[in-house]
Amino acid sequence: MIRRLPVLPTILVLAAVVAMIGLGIWQIGRAQEKDTRIATLAQRVELPPASYPYADPYDESFLYRTLEAECSEVLEWEAIGGKDTRGRNGWRQIATCLHAPTGTRFKADMGVSADPGAEPRWAGGAIRGRAILEPDERGLGELVTRAQRDARLMIVAEQAPDGLVPSAQPQPLAAEENSSWAYAGQWFFFALTALVMYGFAIRSRLGTRK
Repeated sequence: MIRRLPVLPTILVLAAVVAMIGLGIWQIGRAQEKDTRIATLAQRVELPPASYPYADPYDESFLYRTLEAECSEVLEWEAIGGKDTRGRNGWRQIATCLHAPTGTRFKADMGVSADPGAEPRWAGGAIRGRAILEPDERGLGELVTRAQRDARLMIVAEQAPDGLVPSAQPQPLAAEENSSWAYAGQWFFFALTALVMYGFAIRSRLGTRK
């Protein structure tokens, strides 16, 4: 029966199956790396508070760790969608802060309001909360071309000023989704499906020749 198999189609199908299995194995490697990263980030949540890294606000080794900072002056406000600690949707009020002693600018999520046009009266002070990367401000062209993103650490404040409700503190397990395990399963499923379908096709072809 093997001698009667069509050579070229068989080679193409087997090559595709090998490629799909290879992609599945590659996704398993990525999934394991992501699991390690998520575990590392989860450990940072339990670490004691640290000072905001004014000298290097791009240092991602502080992601999800509780940071303390001093906002000497609020330079501007912006509003983006988000949830408060009660799970209600609203508008996160993001302050661009200046740390006068170092001249460093950083952002702080000071809480959620129901009105996107709210004007928080908070003028600065001490901030404490978990660190995430500031919102992505790249334009459509930069997103399409996948231009490099330089994002500073942003503090999500545990306490909100008057008129705002604290934003939900970021959780590594919720934010760092690991979909690579599912992708790996899909590639293995595609490989198995290709083999089964090709087997049925060959069986049908050989059956019609009898």
